[in-house]
Amino acid sequence: MGKKAPKTDIWWKNGVIYQIYPRSFMDSNGDGIGDIKGITGKLDYLNDGTENSLGIDAIWLSPIYPSPMKDFGYDISDYMDIDSMFGCLDDFKVLLQEAHKRNIRIIMDLVINHSSDEHPWFIESRQSKDSPKRNWYLWQPADKKRPNNWISYFELHNAWWLDKTTNEYYLGTFTKNQPEVNWRNKDLKKAMYDVIKYWFDMGIDGFRMDVVNWYIKDENLRNNPWKISFSPPSLQKHIYDRNQPESHQICKEIRDIANTYKDKVLIGEIYTNDVKEAVSYHGSNNDELHMAFNFNFLFQKWSAKSFYNSIMNWYNLLPTDSWPNFTLSNHDQPRHYYRYKKGNDSDARAKVAAAMLLTLKGTPFIYYGEEIGMTCEKIPKNSLKDPLGIKGWPIIKGRDAERTPMQWDDTDNAGFSNNTPWLPVNKNYTYKNVANQKNDPDSLLSFYRSIIWLRKRIPCLSNGDIEFLIPEPNKILVYKRIYKQEQCIIILNFSSKTIPCPINTAKNYNVLLSTHRKKDCSIKLENLKLNPYEIIIAEQENT
Repeated sequence: MGKKAPKTDIWWKNGVIYQIYPRSFMDSNGDGIGDIKGITGKLDYLNDGTENSLGIDAIWLSPIYPSPMKDFGYDISDYMDIDSMFGCLDDFKVLLQEAHKRNIRIIMDLVINHSSDEHPWFIESRQSKDSPKRNWYLWQPADKKRPNNWISYFELHNAWWLDKTTNEYYLGTFTKNQPEVNWRNKDLKKAMYDVIKYWFDMGIDGFRMDVVNWYIKDENLRNNPWKISFSPPSLQKHIYDRNQPESHQICKEIRDIANTYKDKVLIGEIYTNDVKEAVSYHGSNNDELHMAFNFNFLFQKWSAKSFYNSIMNWYNLLPTDSWPNFTLSNHDQPRHYYRYKKGNDSDARAKVAAAMLLTLKGTPFIYYGEEIGMTCEKIPKNSLKDPLGIKGWPIIKGRDAERTPMQWDDTDNAGFSNNTPWLPVNKNYTYKNVANQKNDPDSLLSFYRSIIWLRKRIPCLSNGDIEFLIPEPNKILVYKRIYKQEQCIIILNFSSKTIPCPINTAKNYNVLLSTHRKKDCSIKLENLKLNPYEIIIAEQENT
């Protein structure tokens, strides 16, 4: 990596962040929907201070605010409360308190590109053209045709929606129930900043910010150019409805707010395939987001070379003093176990992916269930809930398959609920579950625990610089993590074949963790034969 960031003990740089989709994690009241008390009851599973727990350092919660749930919480009707489906504000405060007791930070989802059409702001905005909050949203006169050709991402329809009360169009680029707010309005901006301060004052530790690069739209509402694509939302080059330069000023202002508090983090979803665009939201002087998600890494095929190129591209584009992050799954993307599965090799591949995720320089994000190898089984049409999946069936799969209930044990409903879950549980829950894996030293869950706790003991794995030892990898990634006088080497075989290690050095290494070798055994890399999908994390021995 060409640029060396200063060493740090900042929690969000050294820690492991675990994303929870609250509807699907744990149901405490038997209504088939996960809730806050369910999460609180599983905190010891996440980190009880011992190596019997997963060992994560922070939880990112997908939205739990009041919502009509037209887009399952991403359509917010009150930014300063908790939806009764998940509990109440007191339940959240207990979760916050109990998490902090265990040194687990809480990150909330911040969805401020749009609100629900049932939010009081929009209800007032649509009452008349003279409403004091009319300009809090994006309205245009209803001429013979809609203002432009922008597409609604989930409705697969023009993004302008006619409101008959005032005979004008409002903009909703996700669904008609999610009107876009007008970030050029100073009063709207202040109201949103008050939301941020409210949750920071309560004690949360940061925000994951939804679709940051969509905040500002072209002031002249110009048409997007068309392009060829098999997916309707991708039929346009999103030049005018996203990625406007004014979005950066909003990020700077939110960063200024975060800087008035201690140890807060801002993580941005920059939903774009343009890596340079995503990187730009760190700011030119580290004055915007603390981290922007690297979707290019998430979308890579199973290939050491592909991952290497993506990793190095991200590292080399990052501004000085900014910090990388990596994730392989989330609530919108099929789980990586499913994407990289290959018959009997699926678990071995999942371990290689986990080892890479948790040993690269940068903050790792784990999506709930990854640690037990949850998959994405097909959801029957009559069980679909995602508006995108319903609208696009059977061509567009939607996002339900990556949101199925957490698989805790082999009892009914996978131990998630004593009632019918809101989405069907994967059929493989009878053997792919936490209870089945927690005492098995060879399980995927045990492997995740081992690496996460190893990160805590060995500073170079979380805090060190990185040096790749094979500049053009074929089937193997080999890299060092370096911190002060400490060095670790990580060797990852992406192949199902036995392969000689391409590094020739007479130095001795002590194995800290491996899928095929005993802990504390000494190895030399020269003439070393790597087993299929072998993983080695080793520390250079003192000479």
